[in-house]
This record gives sequence, C-alpha cells and structure tokens, in this order.
Amino acid sequence: MMVKLMPRQNHTLKLWEFPGFDPNTKLTAVYFNGGKPPHLFRIRNNVTLSGRKDELDQINRKLNHRDTRRVVGVEYRCPLFESVGSLHFSRIKLTNDDDVRTMFSVFGQHSTTGSIELDASLVRSAEQILKSLHWPRNYEEIRALLEGSEEEVSLDDL
Repeated sequence: MMVKLMPRQNHTLKLWEFPGFDPNTKLTAVYFNGGKPPHLFRIRNNVTLSGRKDELDQINRKLNHRDTRRVVGVEYRCPLFESVGSLHFSRIKLTNDDDVRTMFSVFGQHSTTGSIELDASLVRSAEQILKSLHWPRNYEEIRALLEGSEEEVSLDDL
C-alpha cells in the first residue's frame, strides 16, 4: 500500500473547529471557598444566577464526591488595570441575573484572553449539619447532659 503525502498547507485552527467546543461558553477559574489553585472549566454564558450556582454545585461534586456543601454565593473577580500596568481584582457579588449578564459584558469588553474568575462560597445545609451531630443514644447519656455543670453561666462570661 502506498500513501501519498500532501503538501502541508498553512491553516490556523479556530476554536470553533475543535470537536466539542461550544462558542457559548467561557473559560472560568473557580475558587471554591478561596481554595487555591483555581479549577478551570468552561461555563455557559446564557445561564441565570440560580443555574450558575447549580452548575458550580455539579462541578464541586465532580471534584469532591463526598462533599455535600452547596454554593450559596458567587463573586466575580473583576479585573482592574492600573496605569502602571499592574492588575488588581475588585470582587463583585452576583445577586441576580442582571449581575451575571453584566459580568459577561464587562469580561467581553475588557478581556480577549484569559478566564473569568469566580469565588464560590460553599456551606453545608442544615440537614447535613444535623446529621453530623452526636446525639445522645440512651437515657443515661441524656441525664448526664442535663445534670452536667451546676454552675451558672452568664452571657457576659462568653
């Protein structure tokens, strides 16, 4: 079998030519509870704030299978470029769908490369906290807790 080699053509691949690439997504660096380094993902840019939190929950569960915490807050690290060329971030709390749209708009106006940086705050649900508490198992344990310390405790002492 003979293979004919074709001359190499100068062709620059565009991102949308890659299989599986979705042009409606943006590269995003997510910091869960301020952890470092950030996790890089592509997130959809046509999602509500509630949908964004669900998306980040799914990402966290894929990273940490046993983690039952949920995303309760999302902040956008908005890049601020100073005249001397240094870069700082201003944190903008995303509180509604308009904030999410503004985030994508600001990012699109000021950044042609790089990633959107998000801080996601994770907390456990009340149900998960209650499940993790140690509950007295029998009458003796309950009685010992009730009869515990005889001294009075003032709120001023705390």
